[in-house]
Amino acid sequence: MKINSEIDLIKLFGWTISSKIIFILNQLRLQNKSKEDLYEEIVEKNELMKSKSFHNLINKIDRIEKDIVFV
Repeated sequence: MKINSEIDLIKLFGWTISSKIIFILNQLRLQNKSKEDLYEEIVEKNELMKSKSFHNLINKIDRIEKDIVFV
């Protein structure tokens, strides 16, 4: 299944998870940040989410990343 737009991602995961995935993908792909840098920024520095939540999202992204074409 190809995810061609943000709407496809929202249909698949809902608004909350999709917005987090889109943010992380933008940081990884457009800002060229590493997962370690993102972890430090999101979890440790700004305390936006717990470590387990971050790792769950990264695992989800790793599974579907090859199907996402809009970012």
